Amino acid sequence: MSGLNRAVPPPDAPMRPSELPLPDATTLPNGVRLITLPDRRAPVVEFRLILPYAGRAYDTSDWIGLSGATARLLTAGTPTRASFDIADEADRYGGYVSVSASTETATLSARCLAPYTEPMTRLIADVLLNPTFPADEVEIDRANTLQRLRLQRSQPAFLAEERFRIALFGDHPYRRLVPDEEALQRWQSEHLQAFHATRYRPHGATLLVVGDFEPEALLNWLNAALGAWQGAVEQDPLPAPVMQNAEVGWFLVERPSSVQSHLMLGTLCPPRTAPDSLALQFAVSILGAGASSRLFLTVREQYGYAYSVGAHLDYYLCVSAFVAEAQTATENTHDAIRQVRAEIERLIQEPVPPQEMDATRNYLIGRHMISRLTLGSLAGLYKQTVLYNLPLDYWRRYPDLLDALTPQEVQSAAAQYLQTERFATVVVGEPSLAEPIP
Repeated sequence: MSGLNRAVPPPDAPMRPSELPLPDATTLPNGVRLITLPDRRAPVVEFRLILPYAGRAYDTSDWIGLSGATARLLTAGTPTRASFDIADEADRYGGYVSVSASTETATLSARCLAPYTEPMTRLIADVLLNPTFPADEVEIDRANTLQRLRLQRSQPAFLAEERFRIALFGDHPYRRLVPDEEALQRWQSEHLQAFHATRYRPHGATLLVVGDFEPEALLNWLNAALGAWQGAVEQDPLPAPVMQNAEVGWFLVERPSSVQSHLMLGTLCPPRTAPDSLALQFAVSILGAGASSRLFLTVREQYGYAYSVGAHLDYYLCVSAFVAEAQTATENTHDAIRQVRAEIERLIQEPVPPQEMDATRNYLIGRHMISRLTLGSLAGLYKQTVLYNLPLDYWRRYPDLLDALTPQEVQSAAAQYLQTERFATVVVGEPSLAEPIP
């Protein structure tokens, strides 16, 4: 033991082969695409229903936020169940039912113990087909949402993201982050009913089921429970944003007397279906994913410019966004941004060393393997294939795709998409930071 050097990490253990099962896909008579993956590691079943036209981007301009309220209140009551009854029944089945809206989609999520799969399908169907949006529940949600909005507006991270989305997307609906307060004060049960009636339709929706079930029995239960759900959304998908920022340059959100700054800088990039999307993801991981990334080791550890720093890609259906983010003391704001940009330039100008390629590849594969450990996280993986139009075998091939990437491909993707002159830089902090970096 005395001969061990604790400053040197142990060698990586060889990767054991692990083939991810491939889901089956079919279409129910009402037009819902059904993706099933039986997995009997635990007596649990996970459901994810993705509705492609029910997210914030599909709100009309005078009702921004209605999609989120509709999703939250879908479980607030049906003609035969009050909100407490829905929650209590799901709890008795060993799980839950919830609905949420994101930028593009709404998702109904549910979990139950395997013996209760059939009654859970009936509960899901009642919530999905028969919401009543009770007036008292609408009022409670309105008050809670207003309170949450006021809290968010006191948070630098929220203020930075709100301004950053405007710089990225301009007038495109992807810019929407929270409800419009004036609309929030106006909507009533009938407005939520109307949104639900037009946007929660089966054609184009995808139901993902992972866990301990018999596929034939599940299919029969779903057909019985969802057979009355019919129709299609009468609207084409949103137009894709132009793949360049609406604004570039320096943008300050003033926060007087702030002793620190919240920084976001980045630009629009191609969607996950682009041929070089994985090479770009790899480059961004080298730059800012985790405690071994370049930004963490230089901006935070070497220079002490930031309390936290990192970089990632935000994905949408037809585009993605590169984001570098940091929190730093006011006096270090300009130095932190300079160093972030310097690391991006280094990624563009210099080939990635083989050792760093290997370390990043192992990090990404390790994260992928961890995301397969639970049925819920496995459902999350396959939900990504639905959201971003990836092939169903994408995650099975993912380790091999990473292994095939070359340093030249990674450097080329960074050079093509991470040009700092295309960036918007948003700073939330002291008014004295109004001037950009000298």
